[in-house]
Amino acid sequence: MKFKWKGLKLNAFVDGEIEAENKDEAMFALKKDGVIVIEIIDSNTKDIKKKKTNKVIKASSKLKIKDQELLLFTKKLTTMMKAGLAIVPALKMLEQQSENPKFTPIIDDLLQKINAGVTLSEAVESYPNLFDIVYVNLIKAGEASGNLDTFLERICVNLEKTIKIKKAIKSAMMYPIILLTVALSVVGIMMIFVVPVFVEIFGNANIELPGPTKLVMAISDFLRSWMAPIIIFSGYAIIKVIKIIIRKNNNLQQAFDKKLMQLPVIGNLVRDAIMARFSMVLANLIAGGVNLIEATEITKNSIANTKIKASIEKVKREIFSGRPFSVALRETKDFPETMCGFIEVGEETGKLNDMLTTVSLYYEGEFDSSVEAFSSMLEPIMIVFLGIVIGFILVAMYQPIFLMGSAV
Repeated sequence: MKFKWKGLKLNAFVDGEIEAENKDEAMFALKKDGVIVIEIIDSNTKDIKKKKTNKVIKASSKLKIKDQELLLFTKKLTTMMKAGLAIVPALKMLEQQSENPKFTPIIDDLLQKINAGVTLSEAVESYPNLFDIVYVNLIKAGEASGNLDTFLERICVNLEKTIKIKKAIKSAMMYPIILLTVALSVVGIMMIFVVPVFVEIFGNANIELPGPTKLVMAISDFLRSWMAPIIIFSGYAIIKVIKIIIRKNNNLQQAFDKKLMQLPVIGNLVRDAIMARFSMVLANLIAGGVNLIEATEITKNSIANTKIKASIEKVKREIFSGRPFSVALRETKDFPETMCGFIEVGEETGKLNDMLTTVSLYYEGEFDSSVEAFSSMLEPIMIVFLGIVIGFILVAMYQPIFLMGSAV
């Protein structure tokens, strides 16, 4: 039997015919020859599907799917590729299995692009808000090396670690946020509904109210006035405007990001997360055969912190001019000596990829420790804060009652 096939070989689109007893044997022969099979069909069949008319998909710039869903999509694609399935039938199966109505048309669009002769990396590159620069470049490396399934596995590992970091930060913040919400709710209820009752009682008594009581009463009057929502909204609007100004001014954003990394405990949390991602992404790209300068540029674009991005840009220029990677990193003063030391050993031994992987694991452990330290510190602080605020209100309200009792 003869089979017509389309695929990728050495990062180029190729097609042809192959003779084999069945489709599986044909796939095996092509894979052995270094071809990533996109589509394979029986050349004798009469019902070859015609090309679909490309749909015009207006992907919103804000369109985003959950990291967990992207991970599941990539894992399924990896499994199918490892099982010997071509890209087109694999994507067709994923399209049928997709439960997200926003994601299904995107998979269909990827299918149409690939059927038109576009590589998978070029297809996913048209959705930068879904598939980031690291995702795209690892697929490119897989296509160029002929080991797309291996690099899809690397993408899965990268996504899993990113999700783990995000979950750790969310879980560390969840308890304090809940506690703060409860505290503000309790204080608000006391100020709006409980304090006015005491104010009415004190209004009929001829005593001089203590300072704390006057303060609490003044706050209560403010919160019940029409001015409170206006001032609160104005404060929120001012904060939003300041954030926009900082984001639009690169120097201000860099200064803010630098200060963020210098904060006690929180700074360690942010820095460890950045270092873990930096080393993890760089290790995956270098393992894929991407040269150090290009890998550094891609890694820079995957980091959100503008101060670190600026430092990575300096490092890239230094590498281009012939400086050792570890020396360039060390001179920025933004990368820990531990990281620079590991990378220096990697350069000297020719095992930079292994050292970067080791650094990534090290900073993942440091990040976990930072999250634990942050949670351990913040929880008692919030409990003490809640106790002091509510205690202050109660004392301020009951102190005049004690004075009235003494007067009697």
